[in-house]
Amino acid sequence: MIRIENVNKNYKKKQVLFDISLNIDIHGHSIIGLIGPNGAGKTTFIKVMAGLLDYSSGKISVDNSNSYKEWCKENVVLIPAGERGLRYKNTVYDNVMYFAAMKGVAENKVKSLMYEYASLLNYTDFLNRRVETLSMGEKKKAMLLCGLCTDMKVIIMDEPSNGLDVDARIEMEMLIKMLSTKLNKIFLISSHDIGFLGDIAERYIFIFKGKKVAEVENAMEATEIYDKYTRLNTNLGGNNEDILKCN
Repeated sequence: MIRIENVNKNYKKKQVLFDISLNIDIHGHSIIGLIGPNGAGKTTFIKVMAGLLDYSSGKISVDNSNSYKEWCKENVVLIPAGERGLRYKNTVYDNVMYFAAMKGVAENKVKSLMYEYASLLNYTDFLNRRVETLSMGEKKKAMLLCGLCTDMKVIIMDEPSNGLDVDARIEMEMLIKMLSTKLNKIFLISSHDIGFLGDIAERYIFIFKGKKVAEVENAMEATEIYDKYTRLNTNLGGNNEDILKCN
């Protein structure tokens, strides 16, 4: 179990996260949606969860580990928004090897995982393609493959459906659902795309103005997510522009 207890984050004098608390069961598989308007603190939160940012106060702990940050190195990977991080002049194969090496995964293990997961993604024919020759959907799958081949238990994805056409978006939904179940992974997905989250997530965390304002422990349809978001946004003094960003 990951236990997040009253976590706060400050950038110099500006506070961006306020007393966030939640638990994530890491012994099974699940898909968790993280929802909130732009500037709500979602990106800061997932970077803290991935061990890329220190929090200012509070506590994050995990079973049988003395240090959450050390545990992250062996169990959590962040797949950022867009195709940031991919090296365009290199092949998908080279990118996978590079990112796995950054996580300290042995070369032989990476190669074994790469061909196994590329087969699951129907992506083997793309391994020797240079990233700059790929479509947006193919780049997104390259990033997903890079994340999978680090062999982490928790996979955090930031806006995985951005820029995808309808077919690629549906394929990404199917892949995440299949991978979570088949590989026993935890996916934490931050997205404004409530249609995407409504199709795949089983639990939802709502963040507004740096605070966790609601949590839903069951699957929801996109219309239910929208209604929940609208009510929260109205109660917290939001505006229609914020609501529209979640469509």
